[in-house]
Amino acid sequence: MNHPKPKLVVSACLNGEFVRYNGGSVEDPFVEKLLNYCQPISVCPEVSIGLGVPRAKVLIYWKDGYPRLFQPFTQRDLTEEMEKFSEEFLSSLPQVDGFLLKAKSPSCGVSNSTLSYKDPEGKVFSHRTKGLFAKKVLERFEDLPVEDEKRLRNEHIRRHFLIRLFSLARLREFMETAQHISQLMDFHKRNKYLLMLHSQVKLKEMGRLVATSKNFQETLKEYAKLFRLALKRSPSKGQWVNTFTHIFGYFSSRLNQKEKEHFFSLLEDFRKDLIEENVILELLKNWSFRFEEEYLQSQTLFEPYPKTLEKDT
Repeated sequence: MNHPKPKLVVSACLNGEFVRYNGGSVEDPFVEKLLNYCQPISVCPEVSIGLGVPRAKVLIYWKDGYPRLFQPFTQRDLTEEMEKFSEEFLSSLPQVDGFLLKAKSPSCGVSNSTLSYKDPEGKVFSHRTKGLFAKKVLERFEDLPVEDEKRLRNEHIRRHFLIRLFSLARLREFMETAQHISQLMDFHKRNKYLLMLHSQVKLKEMGRLVATSKNFQETLKEYAKLFRLALKRSPSKGQWVNTFTHIFGYFSSRLNQKEKEHFFSLLEDFRKDLIEENVILELLKNWSFRFEEEYLQSQTLFEPYPKTLEKDT
């Protein structure tokens, strides 16, 4: 399957640039591999507001209930500068497909991994929070995948991030060339089981939207919105099993009893965390070839992103 190249905004230090506070970069084998499949857009908010490399540390502390970005060594409050840069940078971006930012950073931390303090000197710990730039990203791009490199070490978080990233890139590329409702119908069909996996409610809503379209451009805009929302939540085991079972329905009357029993045995193993979803996906994909089900063979669910990204190293 041909995959699009997602436009991914990435912390510059994760992209091999020597911009960290200590003059270094971050070596992460998975991020390095992922960026080979993407169109990276690098950003280092701290360098962009004029801080040098190397530089004295900056931190987040709380004042009157609001986070402030402060550099104790120079006694500089950098909050307004960071917020101004964040707004200007994010407003200037082309249409992007996701963000991959540096964990624990006072500017880029996205997953409540950044230390924050009760005082501007960083002597009294308060709680973990998000970086100031990352907060702006999450506010403005709530329907896009936004993660840090440490969370991607969890295989379920990584898989969901990759599905969203490459699916939204596929959607973006489609929207750049789509001119007729028949093309949208075809796109919707190819993504049917991927959408079913994430949200049956949104899948039905999108189906009705396409079927009753009167203004193609308005339909396309609303479809894209629903598509992003559909993929936002990570699927549960129950949603995986439901999707597997729907696809199995294409073959059930043509399989012998032992093959059917094997399939349902695999479902039970999956429910018990004994096997991963890919085991069942490969079996269903094999049956689609065996029974020449071209409609199923076209489904993005079977390979939503490059297989070489399946592992984190």
